[in-house]
Amino acid sequence: MKKRKDYAGGVHHVFQRTIGRGLIFYSMKDILVFFTIYCAYADKRNVRILALCPMPDHIHLVLSVTGAKQLADFMHTATRLFAREWNIGHRRKGPLFQHPYGSSAKLGSKAVRTSLAYCNNNPVERKLTEKAEDYRWNFLAYYRNTHPFSEPLALTQASGRLRSAIKIVEACRDAGGYLRYQALDRWEKSLSDREWQQLADHIIGEWNVMDYEQAIAYYGSYESLLRAFRDNTGSEYEIPEERDPYSDAVYAACSRVLLAEGLVQDLREVPMMDHERKDACCRLLVRRTSARMKQVRKYLHLPLDMEGW
Repeated sequence: MKKRKDYAGGVHHVFQRTIGRGLIFYSMKDILVFFTIYCAYADKRNVRILALCPMPDHIHLVLSVTGAKQLADFMHTATRLFAREWNIGHRRKGPLFQHPYGSSAKLGSKAVRTSLAYCNNNPVERKLTEKAEDYRWNFLAYYRNTHPFSEPLALTQASGRLRSAIKIVEACRDAGGYLRYQALDRWEKSLSDREWQQLADHIIGEWNVMDYEQAIAYYGSYESLLRAFRDNTGSEYEIPEERDPYSDAVYAACSRVLLAEGLVQDLREVPMMDHERKDACCRLLVRRTSARMKQVRKYLHLPLDMEGW
Protein backbone atom coordinates (compact mmCIF):
# COMPACT_ATOMS: atom_id res chain seq x y z
CA MET A 1 0.00 0.00 0.00
CA LYS A 2 1.49 3.32 -0.98
CA LYS A 3 2.38 5.92 1.62
CA ARG A 4 -0.37 8.33 2.60
CA LYS A 5 -0.06 12.03 1.94
CA ASP A 6 -0.75 14.47 4.74
CA TYR A 7 -3.26 17.26 4.16
CA ALA A 8 -4.33 20.06 6.45
CA GLY A 9 -7.84 18.70 6.58
CA GLY A 10 -10.91 17.93 4.55
CA VAL A 11 -12.60 14.72 3.44
CA HIS A 12 -10.75 11.41 3.38
CA HIS A 13 -11.73 7.97 2.13
CA VAL A 14 -10.35 5.41 4.58
CA PHE A 15 -10.09 1.70 3.89
CA GLN A 16 -9.18 -1.16 6.24
CA ARG A 17 -8.76 -4.86 5.72
CA THR A 18 -7.49 -7.68 7.87
CA ILE A 19 -4.11 -9.34 7.91
CA GLY A 20 -4.47 -12.36 5.66
CA ARG A 21 -7.74 -10.96 4.17
CA GLY A 22 -9.88 -12.98 6.60
CA LEU A 23 -13.49 -12.10 7.42
CA ILE A 24 -14.31 -9.49 10.06
CA PHE A 25 -18.10 -9.53 10.27
CA TYR A 26 -19.71 -12.92 10.81
CA SER A 27 -22.84 -11.68 12.56
CA MET A 28 -24.84 -8.62 13.54
CA LYS A 29 -23.05 -8.59 16.90
CA ASP A 30 -19.70 -8.01 15.18
CA ILE A 31 -21.17 -5.02 13.35
CA LEU A 32 -22.84 -3.54 16.44
CA VAL A 33 -19.58 -3.70 18.41
CA PHE A 34 -17.79 -2.04 15.49
CA PHE A 35 -20.46 0.62 14.97
CA THR A 36 -20.72 1.65 18.62
CA ILE A 37 -16.92 1.93 18.96
CA TYR A 38 -16.36 3.96 15.81
CA CYS A 39 -19.32 6.27 16.47
CA ALA A 40 -18.39 6.77 20.14
CA TYR A 41 -14.84 7.78 19.25
CA ALA A 42 -15.84 9.91 16.26
CA ASP A 43 -17.98 11.82 18.76
CA LYS A 44 -15.12 12.11 21.25
CA ARG A 45 -12.59 13.17 18.60
CA ASN A 46 -14.94 15.53 16.72
CA VAL A 47 -14.60 13.51 13.52
CA ARG A 48 -17.49 13.72 11.07
CA ILE A 49 -18.53 10.43 9.49
CA LEU A 50 -20.01 11.08 6.05
CA ALA A 51 -20.20 7.42 5.09
CA LEU A 52 -19.51 4.14 6.85
CA CYS A 53 -19.77 0.74 5.22
CA PRO A 54 -18.56 -2.43 6.94
CA MET A 55 -18.36 -5.28 4.44
CA PRO A 56 -17.74 -8.91 5.39
CA ASP A 57 -13.98 -8.70 4.85
CA HIS A 58 -13.13 -5.00 4.86
CA ILE A 59 -14.28 -1.55 6.01
CA HIS A 60 -14.88 1.73 4.17
CA LEU A 61 -15.27 5.14 5.80
CA VAL A 62 -15.56 8.66 4.40
CA LEU A 63 -14.46 11.09 7.11
CA SER A 64 -14.30 14.85 7.43
CA VAL A 65 -11.39 15.94 9.63
CA THR A 66 -9.47 19.08 10.49
CA GLY A 67 -6.08 17.57 9.85
CA ALA A 68 -3.88 14.48 9.51
CA LYS A 69 -3.28 14.23 13.26
CA GLN A 70 -6.99 14.13 14.04
CA LEU A 71 -7.55 11.45 11.40
CA ALA A 72 -4.65 9.31 12.65
CA ASP A 73 -5.67 9.68 16.29
CA PHE A 74 -9.24 8.62 15.56
CA MET A 75 -8.30 5.69 13.34
CA HIS A 76 -5.62 4.34 15.65
CA THR A 77 -7.87 4.57 18.71
CA ALA A 78 -11.03 3.14 17.13
CA THR A 79 -9.16 0.41 15.27
CA ARG A 80 -7.19 -0.64 18.35
CA LEU A 81 -10.31 -0.83 20.51
CA PHE A 82 -12.33 -2.75 17.95
CA ALA A 83 -9.49 -5.21 17.30
CA ARG A 84 -9.17 -5.79 21.05
CA GLU A 85 -12.90 -6.41 21.50
CA TRP A 86 -13.04 -8.58 18.36
CA ASN A 87 -10.15 -10.70 19.62
CA ILE A 88 -11.80 -11.13 23.01
CA GLY A 89 -15.11 -12.01 21.42
CA HIS A 90 -13.53 -14.49 18.99
CA ARG A 91 -11.05 -15.91 21.54
CA ARG A 92 -8.19 -14.83 19.36
CA LYS A 93 -4.83 -13.11 19.90
CA GLY A 94 -2.62 -10.94 17.75
CA PRO A 95 -3.11 -8.06 15.31
CA LEU A 96 -6.30 -8.03 13.26
CA PHE A 97 -5.88 -5.25 10.70
CA GLN A 98 -3.21 -4.45 8.16
CA HIS A 99 -1.19 -1.34 8.94
CA PRO A 100 -1.13 1.35 7.86
CA TYR A 101 -4.77 1.76 6.93
CA GLY A 102 -5.47 3.04 3.43
CA SER A 103 -6.34 6.73 3.18
CA SER A 104 -7.00 9.03 0.26
CA ALA A 105 -7.76 12.75 0.56
CA LYS A 106 -10.65 13.94 -1.60
CA LEU A 107 -10.03 17.39 -3.02
CA GLY A 108 -13.10 19.08 -4.49
CA SER A 109 -16.81 18.29 -4.47
CA LYS A 110 -16.67 15.91 -7.44
CA ALA A 111 -14.03 13.75 -5.73
CA VAL A 112 -16.09 13.65 -2.54
CA ARG A 113 -19.25 12.63 -4.41
CA THR A 114 -17.34 9.88 -6.20
CA SER A 115 -15.98 8.62 -2.88
CA LEU A 116 -19.40 8.68 -1.21
CA ALA A 117 -20.91 6.71 -4.08
CA TYR A 118 -18.07 4.22 -4.06
CA CYS A 119 -18.31 3.64 -0.32
CA ASN A 120 -22.08 3.26 -0.17
CA ASN A 121 -22.30 1.14 -3.31
CA ASN A 122 -19.88 -1.53 -2.10
CA PRO A 123 -22.75 -3.88 -1.18
CA VAL A 124 -24.25 -3.35 -4.66
CA GLU A 125 -20.93 -4.16 -6.30
CA ARG A 126 -20.60 -7.27 -4.12
CA LYS A 127 -24.15 -8.35 -5.04
CA LEU A 128 -25.58 -8.10 -1.53
CA THR A 129 -28.35 -5.65 -2.47
CA GLU A 130 -29.71 -4.07 -5.63
CA LYS A 131 -29.68 -0.52 -4.22
CA ALA A 132 -27.27 1.12 -1.79
CA GLU A 133 -30.04 2.18 0.59
CA ASP A 134 -31.24 -1.43 0.95
CA TYR A 135 -28.03 -2.46 2.70
CA ARG A 136 -28.57 -2.20 6.43
CA TRP A 137 -24.92 -1.69 7.29
CA ASN A 138 -24.12 1.46 5.33
CA PHE A 139 -26.83 3.08 7.49
CA LEU A 140 -28.31 5.14 4.65
CA ALA A 141 -31.81 3.98 5.54
CA TYR A 142 -31.50 5.46 9.04
CA TYR A 143 -31.51 9.03 7.78
CA ARG A 144 -35.30 9.25 7.75
CA ASN A 145 -36.33 6.18 9.70
CA THR A 146 -35.26 5.11 13.19
CA HIS A 147 -36.36 1.50 12.63
CA PRO A 148 -36.01 0.71 8.91
CA PHE A 149 -35.27 -2.99 9.44
CA SER A 150 -37.57 -3.82 12.36
CA GLU A 151 -41.06 -3.19 13.66
CA PRO A 152 -41.64 0.13 15.47
CA LEU A 153 -40.69 -0.06 19.13
CA ALA A 154 -43.30 0.91 21.73
CA LEU A 155 -41.74 0.77 25.19
CA THR A 156 -45.12 0.58 26.92
CA GLN A 157 -45.81 -2.67 25.07
CA ALA A 158 -42.28 -4.10 25.18
CA SER A 159 -41.34 -7.07 27.33
CA GLY A 160 -39.44 -6.56 30.56
CA ARG A 161 -36.36 -8.17 28.96
CA LEU A 162 -36.37 -5.69 26.09
CA ARG A 163 -36.97 -2.70 28.36
CA SER A 164 -34.08 -3.81 30.57
CA ALA A 165 -31.77 -4.10 27.55
CA ILE A 166 -32.78 -0.67 26.30
CA LYS A 167 -32.11 0.86 29.70
CA ILE A 168 -28.58 -0.57 29.71
CA VAL A 169 -28.00 0.53 26.10
CA GLU A 170 -29.02 4.11 26.82
CA ALA A 171 -26.94 4.29 30.02
CA CYS A 172 -23.89 3.03 28.10
CA ARG A 173 -24.37 5.59 25.34
CA ASP A 174 -24.94 8.43 27.81
CA ALA A 175 -21.64 7.50 29.49
CA GLY A 176 -19.82 7.73 26.14
CA GLY A 177 -19.12 4.00 26.05
CA TYR A 178 -19.61 1.25 23.50
CA LEU A 179 -21.15 -2.21 23.51
CA ARG A 180 -19.26 -5.44 24.13
CA TYR A 181 -19.98 -8.99 23.04
CA GLN A 182 -20.94 -10.20 26.51
CA ALA A 183 -24.00 -7.95 26.69
CA LEU A 184 -24.99 -8.59 23.07
CA ASP A 185 -24.70 -12.36 23.60
CA ARG A 186 -26.99 -12.14 26.60
CA TRP A 187 -29.61 -10.08 24.78
CA GLU A 188 -29.57 -12.23 21.66
CA LYS A 189 -30.27 -15.32 23.76
CA SER A 190 -32.99 -13.77 25.92
CA LEU A 191 -34.93 -11.84 23.27
CA SER A 192 -37.17 -13.09 20.49
CA ASP A 193 -35.98 -12.57 16.91
CA ARG A 194 -38.43 -9.68 16.59
CA GLU A 195 -37.15 -8.02 19.77
CA TRP A 196 -33.51 -8.60 18.82
CA GLN A 197 -34.03 -6.75 15.54
CA GLN A 198 -35.84 -3.93 17.35
CA LEU A 199 -32.98 -3.65 19.81
CA ALA A 200 -30.43 -3.57 17.00
CA ASP A 201 -32.19 -0.65 15.32
CA HIS A 202 -32.46 1.11 18.69
CA ILE A 203 -28.72 0.64 19.29
CA ILE A 204 -27.92 2.12 15.88
CA GLY A 205 -30.17 5.08 16.60
CA GLU A 206 -28.52 5.70 19.97
CA TRP A 207 -24.94 5.70 18.64
CA ASN A 208 -25.50 7.05 15.14
CA VAL A 209 -23.38 10.19 14.69
CA MET A 210 -23.17 10.06 10.92
CA ASP A 211 -23.27 13.52 9.38
CA TYR A 212 -25.97 12.87 6.78
CA GLU A 213 -26.52 16.58 6.24
CA GLN A 214 -22.95 17.24 5.14
CA ALA A 215 -23.05 14.25 2.78
CA ILE A 216 -26.43 15.31 1.37
CA ALA A 217 -25.14 18.87 0.85
CA TYR A 218 -22.92 17.57 -1.96
CA TYR A 219 -26.06 16.50 -3.86
CA GLY A 220 -28.73 19.00 -2.84
CA SER A 221 -31.21 16.54 -1.35
CA TYR A 222 -31.45 13.01 0.01
CA GLU A 223 -33.41 11.93 -3.05
CA SER A 224 -30.73 13.35 -5.36
CA LEU A 225 -28.06 11.53 -3.36
CA LEU A 226 -29.85 8.20 -3.77
CA ARG A 227 -30.43 8.79 -7.49
CA ALA A 228 -26.76 9.66 -7.96
CA PHE A 229 -25.71 6.46 -6.17
CA ARG A 230 -27.95 4.41 -8.48
CA ASP A 231 -26.58 6.11 -11.59
CA ASN A 232 -22.90 6.06 -10.64
CA THR A 233 -21.24 3.49 -8.41
CA GLY A 234 -18.20 5.70 -7.92
CA SER A 235 -14.53 4.80 -8.22
CA GLU A 236 -11.33 4.75 -6.18
CA TYR A 237 -7.91 4.89 -7.79
CA GLU A 238 -5.69 5.93 -4.90
CA ILE A 239 -6.33 2.97 -2.59
CA PRO A 240 -5.37 -0.42 -4.07
CA GLU A 241 -8.50 -2.31 -3.03
CA GLU A 242 -8.78 -5.87 -4.25
CA ARG A 243 -11.50 -6.09 -6.90
CA ASP A 244 -13.68 -9.18 -6.67
CA PRO A 245 -16.58 -9.63 -9.11
CA TYR A 246 -18.13 -12.44 -7.08
CA SER A 247 -20.94 -12.15 -4.56
CA ASP A 248 -20.29 -11.70 -0.85
CA ALA A 249 -23.62 -13.46 -0.19
CA VAL A 250 -21.68 -16.73 -0.11
CA TYR A 251 -20.34 -15.88 3.35
CA ALA A 252 -23.84 -16.00 4.85
CA ALA A 253 -24.36 -19.30 3.03
CA CYS A 254 -21.17 -20.65 4.62
CA SER A 255 -22.44 -19.66 8.05
CA ARG A 256 -25.78 -21.36 7.48
CA VAL A 257 -24.11 -24.62 6.48
CA LEU A 258 -21.75 -24.73 9.48
CA LEU A 259 -24.56 -23.97 11.92
CA ALA A 260 -27.00 -26.42 10.31
CA GLU A 261 -24.40 -29.21 10.37
CA GLY A 262 -23.55 -28.49 14.00
CA LEU A 263 -19.90 -27.87 13.13
CA VAL A 264 -19.98 -24.67 15.19
CA GLN A 265 -22.34 -23.52 17.92
CA ASP A 266 -21.33 -19.88 17.55
CA LEU A 267 -19.84 -18.29 14.44
CA ARG A 268 -17.16 -16.65 16.57
CA GLU A 269 -15.56 -20.10 16.79
CA VAL A 270 -14.67 -20.01 13.11
CA PRO A 271 -11.41 -17.97 13.14
CA MET A 272 -9.91 -20.04 15.98
CA MET A 273 -10.81 -23.56 14.86
CA ASP A 274 -7.79 -25.84 14.65
CA HIS A 275 -6.34 -26.64 11.25
CA GLU A 276 -7.98 -30.09 11.06
CA ARG A 277 -11.46 -28.64 11.66
CA LYS A 278 -10.86 -25.82 9.20
CA ASP A 279 -9.67 -28.26 6.55
CA ALA A 280 -12.80 -30.39 6.95
CA CYS A 281 -15.03 -27.29 6.87
CA CYS A 282 -13.22 -25.99 3.80
CA ARG A 283 -13.98 -29.15 1.81
CA LEU A 284 -17.60 -29.14 2.97
CA LEU A 285 -18.22 -25.48 2.12
CA VAL A 286 -16.72 -25.81 -1.35
CA ARG A 287 -19.14 -28.71 -1.99
CA ARG A 288 -22.23 -27.23 -0.35
CA THR A 289 -22.07 -23.57 -1.38
CA SER A 290 -21.29 -21.56 -4.49
CA ALA A 291 -18.27 -19.99 -2.77
CA ARG A 292 -14.95 -20.11 -4.58
CA MET A 293 -11.97 -21.65 -2.79
CA LYS A 294 -10.51 -18.20 -2.18
CA GLN A 295 -13.70 -17.03 -0.50
CA VAL A 296 -13.91 -20.14 1.68
CA ARG A 297 -10.34 -19.67 2.82
CA LYS A 298 -11.05 -16.04 3.68
CA TYR A 299 -14.12 -17.12 5.62
CA LEU A 300 -12.11 -19.67 7.61
CA HIS A 301 -9.08 -17.39 8.12
CA LEU A 302 -6.86 -19.75 6.16
CA PRO A 303 -3.81 -18.54 4.16
CA LEU A 304 -4.67 -17.48 0.63
CA ASP A 305 -1.32 -18.32 -0.91
CA MET A 306 -2.31 -21.93 -1.50
CA GLU A 307 -2.95 -23.94 -4.63
CA GLY A 308 -6.56 -24.37 -5.63
CA TRP A 309 -7.83 -20.84 -6.10
